[in-house]
Amino acid sequence: MAMAGVNGRLGSFHHAFRHEVRVAWRKPAVHWLVWCFPLLLFALIASDFSAGTLLDLPVVAVDQDHSPMSRQLIRNLDAGSHARVTVSDGGLPEALERLRKAQDYSVLLIPPYFEADVLAGRQPAVTLYYNALFYGAGFYSTQDFSGLMSELNSQYRPWLAAASGKSVPTLPNVSLDYDSLFNASGSYIYYQQFAACIHMLQLFAVTLTIWLLARARPLIYQRHFAAAVLGKLFPYTLCYTVLLMAEFALLVGIFGARVVGNPFYMLSVAFFYVMAAQSLGVLLFTFTGSAITAYSLMGIMVSLALTFSGIAMPELSMPWIAQLIANIEPLTHALYAMFDIFLRDVPGKPVLGVCVLLMIYPLAAALLVRKRLYQRLVKPEATQ
Repeated sequence: MAMAGVNGRLGSFHHAFRHEVRVAWRKPAVHWLVWCFPLLLFALIASDFSAGTLLDLPVVAVDQDHSPMSRQLIRNLDAGSHARVTVSDGGLPEALERLRKAQDYSVLLIPPYFEADVLAGRQPAVTLYYNALFYGAGFYSTQDFSGLMSELNSQYRPWLAAASGKSVPTLPNVSLDYDSLFNASGSYIYYQQFAACIHMLQLFAVTLTIWLLARARPLIYQRHFAAAVLGKLFPYTLCYTVLLMAEFALLVGIFGARVVGNPFYMLSVAFFYVMAAQSLGVLLFTFTGSAITAYSLMGIMVSLALTFSGIAMPELSMPWIAQLIANIEPLTHALYAMFDIFLRDVPGKPVLGVCVLLMIYPLAAALLVRKRLYQRLVKPEATQ
């Protein structure tokens, strides 16, 4: 009897799986939600982040000295990769107004008598203001400035030494090699674009799960209802896992990203993450009276996931209640694990722990909706 029950459940699963594959192939909406729209969004995000980091950000220069040295300073800053410098004709008030309107992200102020003060051994102050309201753009527009000023100081140290009458010890020649791979927050390919792929996958997986369950009323006539529901959802588990790995492959093949860890670990995390995301869709559909309400709550849930996953703010900087919300979201655990695999050669034990943690979501959802999902499908939609 037990073997017959197992065979019956496997048969229901297999029948629902094959039926869903045949039906989904003929539905344009499924194609749009499974791969068309996700890949279009991936291409759109990739076009924004294709440079890897912010380049040629607009910076306005206010040159109050008009000396060869001040002009050389402006040219050198403009030659850097992060800033595109224009000289303001209206002086400091016009430059500050452009900064307030976000027409420029930084203001370079070169004081009067800049060259004369440098050659006389005095210490003029060259200031670079940036708009902190646009933290990313404003901060990155200043990236070349510190190195430029260090180069200027080292170039004119003999004049400073002569003016002070003191000998300046020889400084060691230290070279700095910067690789954005190991500064993930400094490279959009390794941070924002990578995180966007994982985040957007949850959005589409939850949306499609609600959409499928809203049309799953015929499953109530199946003898093994739970197995039939799993068979209906499992093709999309595989599809979204393949989609996420394909997007990672595009990051590596087209944008030159480099995976340090084991790709098989990444595949494992992706598979369990997709199941966790689908379980959230099952919960939203089951405990709401209509699919419209489920979609609305999904928007709130996805916003919370983006806010508290560590993308916008580091988790350790959050208050304890926000950290609790962050750890409830499967996106947080998947992001941390994926970043570790992407950037470091992590062992298999912590990856296995993340997979087990992500598996808790579908198991908990199965216990919560064990009877209620059937009743939800039997009842008509509250609103259409």
